[in-house]
Amino acid sequence: MKCELIGELIAEYKGKTTGTRVLADGKIEGSYTGMGKLLGKEATIMATVVFWQVPTGVNMIDGNGIEMTAEGENVMHKFNGIGWSTGKGWKSSNRGAVYFMTSAPKLASLNKTVGVWEWESDENGDFIVKVWAWK
Repeated sequence: MKCELIGELIAEYKGKTTGTRVLADGKIEGSYTGMGKLLGKEATIMATVVFWQVPTGVNMIDGNGIEMTAEGENVMHKFNGIGWSTGKGWKSSNRGAVYFMTSAPKLASLNKTVGVWEWESDENGDFIVKVWAWK
């Protein structure tokens, strides 16, 4: 039996790390910005993530962000997942789920969509993230 859970590509962004800081509890906070497409529309993304390493060697990820289309529509998103180092510096591979919240009529379908994402960062923190609908 074949199970296909991944649907259409919702979003794709390229961007960079704009800041990091170590929190009092030893977790790391990162801020990111990027440009790309959301549901085929030109858009920008801003996100803040907190991550921490667990004994298995992976990083747990918890974050929030906003996507803004060139037409002025906004979508808030909440995401979580796991990631792991794949090289020097910030080079990593990350995966998880994302949930959307918007009052923009043209993007309202996202309110009932769970996305699955893949995020690849190079050693300098530049990233590519892709988000697909979870059927």
